[in-house]
Amino acid sequence: MGEKVLKREWTTTEGWRGTRAGMWAWLLQRAAAVALLVVVALHLANQFVRPVQAALLALVLLHALLGVRALLLDVGLPLRWHRPLFVVALILAAALFWALWSWRWY
Repeated sequence: MGEKVLKREWTTTEGWRGTRAGMWAWLLQRAAAVALLVVVALHLANQFVRPVQAALLALVLLHALLGVRALLLDVGLPLRWHRPLFVVALILAAALFWALWSWRWY
């Protein structure tokens, strides 16, 4: 008898219903990592394009703060902290982006 494999219909909203915060954090961090590869290449090609600079800053902050969240959970924080840490990471990334972007020196 074959093993049971969980399959998700990812093209419908019903397929994503019930997805927990930990999975969203994981997906968002991986998407930020892939997007960072593209944005870093664009940044190296032309360093003075403002939207590329903004995307680079936003993606680095998001990826880093979600990484800190994962590290905190890895060192033993209880599972009930998954969602609050995810929300804090998103809010802190947005706040830091706004603070750093509005404080640019040029």
